[in-house]
Amino acid sequence: MTDTTRPDDVSAEGVIEAPRSQFRDVWDQFRTHKGAMVGLFVLVSLIAFVLIGPFLWSAEALKVDPDPAKMMLGRNKPPSWDHPLGTDSVSLDILARMMLGGKVSLAVGLVAMLVAVFLGTFIGVLAGYFRRLDGPLMRLTDMFLSMPLLPLLLVLTFLYGPWVKGMLGVVMGSFVLIVVGIGLTSWMTVARIVRGQVLALKEREFVLAARSIGTPARRIILRHILPNVLSPVMVAATLGIANAIITESVLSFLGQGFPPDFPTWGSMLNKAKDNLTYPMQMIWPGLAISLTVLSVNYIGDGLRDALDPRIRGR
Repeated sequence: MTDTTRPDDVSAEGVIEAPRSQFRDVWDQFRTHKGAMVGLFVLVSLIAFVLIGPFLWSAEALKVDPDPAKMMLGRNKPPSWDHPLGTDSVSLDILARMMLGGKVSLAVGLVAMLVAVFLGTFIGVLAGYFRRLDGPLMRLTDMFLSMPLLPLLLVLTFLYGPWVKGMLGVVMGSFVLIVVGIGLTSWMTVARIVRGQVLALKEREFVLAARSIGTPARRIILRHILPNVLSPVMVAATLGIANAIITESVLSFLGQGFPPDFPTWGSMLNKAKDNLTYPMQMIWPGLAISLTVLSVNYIGDGLRDALDPRIRGR
């Protein structure tokens, strides 16, 4: 009988240790990536800022003072103890609007990424596993890739915006329209990645063995294919969050996103561009967008290295 115990599992005292979990191996590799750890710290800080901040800072972020004299007196104030980031052109607290706008921008990025990843994974698995569907689905993917993203989103918001907003309300309608629009126009990269992984996996021995004993295709996909394509999908998902946040910011900056009186980081930039005498009103939301996108990109780089078994352990 051969001894199957690995040398790494035996301590110096000869005691057999419990095998390390794969999650711990991934985490150990991830934390060696300094950029990814800094990005994770920045992203967690931003999430805490937008989620916990409103409970600690209760300044008004939406309602304008009905008294014109008080509004004129409190507009465009510099940073102070009462308003740490100052006030905007209608005397609203910029810090409170940054918290509310960040919550919306991060929610748009996360939900739009989930829509894009679901569609991309579904289409990529079908195209890679079923030969008859590969050609039509990949031509559909090429067609979407050839379309300009921003003009297509502008057309969608212009054509269907009034109908969706009238049915769901202005704010919720804008959220659904932006999330669905970004998700429906951002799944192509995920689909190509998943298709390539599935084409390689379906020729592996464990898949061929499952097919030879009559395992249904649905069960093979769910138990053998999908778990092995999660690593590249997770990396693509982190990058998709950054792209969705930038796209939402561009739409809001162009006035086709959320309503002007509802803050997002992009709409705050759009509003501040008309008041360049006070540049800090533009710097704060621009800095928040830049930090979020950079942190998510660094986290994606760290996940790519940590989930690659060829790199893990170096």
